[in-house]
Amino acid sequence: MAERVNRVLDRKFYDLSEAYKSRAEFELDETTSHSLDNHSILSPKQENHTSPISSDDFDFDKGKKLAIFVNENVIGKQNEFVSPFGKRQVVYCDYTASGKSLQCIENYITSEVLPTYGNTHTTTSVTSLQTTLFRHEARDILRNSLGASEEDAVIFVGSGCTGAVHKLINGLHLTEPPIVLVGANEHHSNLLPWREIAARVVRIKESSDGLLNMDELECSLKTAKEENRIIIGCFSAASNITGTLYQDMQITALLHRYGALSFWDYATAAPYVKVAMNPTTVDYPSGIAHKDALYFSMHKFVGGVQTPGVLVVKKSLLQNRIPNGAGGGTVFFVDRETHLYLRDAEMREEGGTPAIVESIRAGLVLKLKESVTPEWIMAREDTLVQLAYANWEDIPELILLGSTKAPRLAVFSFMVRHLTSGYYLHHNFVCALLNDVYGIQARGGCACAGPYAQDLLGIDESLAHRYQEILVEDSRLDRTHLRRKEEHSCYEILRPGFARLNLPYFASDSEISFIINAVICVAKNGWKLLPYYQMNSETGEWHHHTQLSFKNRKWLGNVDFNFGQMHVRRPKDPYAPSAPTDYDDCLRKGEEIFERAPKGTSIIIIPDQRQSFNAEAAELRWFLLPSEAKNLLDGVAFPKFEAPFTPRQYASDIQEYSLQHYSTIPARGSWPKLSIKENKPMQENSVGEKNGVEDPDCKNYLSDSGTFLSGVLVSNDEDEESGIFVTKSVRKSFPSERLWMSPTKKILKPTCEALLRYKMINNGDRVLICVSGGKDSLSLLHTLRQFQQQSKRFGIHFEIGAMTVDPGSSSYDPSPLIPYMNQLGIPYFYERQCIITKAMDIPDVDSICSFCSRLKRGRIYATARNHGFNVIALGQHLDDLAESFLMSTFHNGRLRTMKAAYANRERDLKIIRPFVYVREKELRHFATEARLPVIPENCPACFEAPKERHRIKQLLAQQELLFPCIYLNIKTSLLPLMSIDQPFVERKLFGKQSYIDKKEKNKGRTALLPSVSCTVGVPSSA
Repeated sequence: MAERVNRVLDRKFYDLSEAYKSRAEFELDETTSHSLDNHSILSPKQENHTSPISSDDFDFDKGKKLAIFVNENVIGKQNEFVSPFGKRQVVYCDYTASGKSLQCIENYITSEVLPTYGNTHTTTSVTSLQTTLFRHEARDILRNSLGASEEDAVIFVGSGCTGAVHKLINGLHLTEPPIVLVGANEHHSNLLPWREIAARVVRIKESSDGLLNMDELECSLKTAKEENRIIIGCFSAASNITGTLYQDMQITALLHRYGALSFWDYATAAPYVKVAMNPTTVDYPSGIAHKDALYFSMHKFVGGVQTPGVLVVKKSLLQNRIPNGAGGGTVFFVDRETHLYLRDAEMREEGGTPAIVESIRAGLVLKLKESVTPEWIMAREDTLVQLAYANWEDIPELILLGSTKAPRLAVFSFMVRHLTSGYYLHHNFVCALLNDVYGIQARGGCACAGPYAQDLLGIDESLAHRYQEILVEDSRLDRTHLRRKEEHSCYEILRPGFARLNLPYFASDSEISFIINAVICVAKNGWKLLPYYQMNSETGEWHHHTQLSFKNRKWLGNVDFNFGQMHVRRPKDPYAPSAPTDYDDCLRKGEEIFERAPKGTSIIIIPDQRQSFNAEAAELRWFLLPSEAKNLLDGVAFPKFEAPFTPRQYASDIQEYSLQHYSTIPARGSWPKLSIKENKPMQENSVGEKNGVEDPDCKNYLSDSGTFLSGVLVSNDEDEESGIFVTKSVRKSFPSERLWMSPTKKILKPTCEALLRYKMINNGDRVLICVSGGKDSLSLLHTLRQFQQQSKRFGIHFEIGAMTVDPGSSSYDPSPLIPYMNQLGIPYFYERQCIITKAMDIPDVDSICSFCSRLKRGRIYATARNHGFNVIALGQHLDDLAESFLMSTFHNGRLRTMKAAYANRERDLKIIRPFVYVREKELRHFATEARLPVIPENCPACFEAPKERHRIKQLLAQQELLFPCIYLNIKTSLLPLMSIDQPFVERKLFGKQSYIDKKEKNKGRTALLPSVSCTVGVPSSA
């Protein structure tokens, strides 16, 4: 191998330093020259949280130039999006979670690495050889940067720190559960794997200054040593919540004195600090501070997107000769009976084709960090920390979590308290404001460090248990068929948390000033915008009432390869006011938004949202509600509140002011309202499997998004005939009787009851069954075929055919139905239309789902007329009717659901729904048992989560656990509505609220409902 390496003449290296010679400099020690009235940044106090660094230790000018270069190369830095308040530029402050790509590194990957890319595990071809050398060099860069010796294995791990910890545990080959000492601030990835191997995990508390309590650690070590078991100290070098830095060498030395292993999680710290596997200093000269293992995630580095995790571990600890992922590349030799694994841990533990390009990118990213130098980065971090403290410490509404005296990175987690009420602002609302008003990308939640978050928030075990009980999902719910993509109860909004952001070390002074001032503005005035936001109690999300759907979403479905090349359809951006000209302008506009907010709340109607929380939930609620904020803005008296928890204050951080506590909790209702209170307009469809009221995230709301959201539900039972004919195919063959399946009694009996009660099918009818390929429509096809055989005894003879409209979505392909229908031997019509493409090309389409449904309906009507069908059968079931009724009631205040049988406006076609008495679960069971060829419903336009229909479905599922007969009762209640046999009748019969209000206002009395002549009510046979 060495000789082959020496023969390579065109080996490529990349020196990042050459690009930085002409770059300008940062002004680190001066306050920003970029000032604004009421937005000036205070100078930081002249004190350090980290040890002083001599200017002789590193090239200060080089670091400044490189930092500016990094800032200019961040991909997406100039990206804009449409917020509820106009366009905003993205200001990314979530590097603690994941970094951003750098153009310079991606350019090098594209121009130098990918052209010569080849799979590793061989060096006989030039591509494989060059790629192998790139990857070896990347490993060497990491080894040198981390100070790893020949006794250490440097292993690339596919899934960051989580994968590294699992690989480390597997390599230890433990024969008995160890005693694991962990810090108070551990990430779940550094905690849960040890619990799962039955280790006794001992949590070491913080000291009064926010660092690890060394006295308690030593006491725990003494106790553990007496048990004669393996002792492992597993600590985070920095908290991903507060950025607090732990004293790694001091802790490691203490662990080794008691014979314990020292493992370190550098996920948060590695992008900034000097990571030393084998440090040797005057204080620790004998190697006692050498770590036994460390690991981190490269994706948290700037430039580190799409990089692997890194594990560095003493080779002597890897006792398990069976790799964590056995496979190709891990073995020396395999014969028919036995195999021999490689002895080299670095090769043995990277089975299969490794993350090749990702590893090379990791080497470049770490080379960049070393070029900037950790010393320069930490000096900048300390400046940013002091700058933030100087400007935030006197803001009583802003509560910074963690000690302000401990050394830390510029990572800040905070809560916002509304001083008048005593409540906090919900962290997701705070993050939504930072995003919508300023474009700042922050993160809300507990940062995957639950125990430490509870410590910081002041939540004890008893209170934590109460939150867990109210947040946990009911285990009786059907997760699979309810499509519950998330796991929580209807009170997810109650989950405690905080907002987190970081100040990037490479950001300009003007950008840092902007971020700091934006946080201050949100802390002081953010509550004024609460009435304009809608909270989702089931997901914890907050959205401005004009942006309940993601208007800037990009779709993989917009990419196609149908024209001999890759083509990307880019819909026109919705109109929005232009973005602010600079950071100062954005701050000014933010102030104007907050100043105008109280003036518009007088016309906003928000129900008392306190009634949606039961007694236990009311006691656990800790945040201000939009309805309460509106009352405050309207001058309504508000009972003061004491939150169920108070964030921890460290002894060295006690403020001169004290938090005010209040004694009473406002009275609340005893039962939750799980519905959304706001009057959201929805649209109802009638063609397809579940085309009732569609997903609000699919833009199914009407264009009127003003204060009253006054759009009206439009029923597709009344839509005009529309659609463009593309292709048609009629397929007949000899029927295969063995393919026809007999439905169960629980399907056939209620179906026959509905068919006869509503006289859906008469003698001589020709029925066209709409088949999307879902379980409902396929079950309908087989059920009507069974009814066709039985109805002959009653003198009812009719014919059936089927039709499918393919909307042209890359995520939904119903074409496998063609051979299936051919085998069944019935007339079948299959049409392809580019409906999705047309919808995306038309800027005025509010809902892709509704647009698709209307075009489908037009083609179905046309096909029925052209081929002599007079009845169209749809597959909606009782569950669909119940859900549509609730959505129409909740969002529009209209008594409406899908009709069992009705005539179109021309009265030449009858539309029927034979399953109006049938439960969805029975259809699912039949489709599964009969092995019907169900087509997956994965159209992203229809099945984007969270979906309003799924929300209502889950609400009903929860209620059915309490009231098993709920669907039977709903069916009885809906009989008058589903019995209506004409379009437009609901509007004439029940009227519209706006119409009634207008009559009352003009005539001083309640408007009389217009008389209607139609068939309505329960048939006499009911």
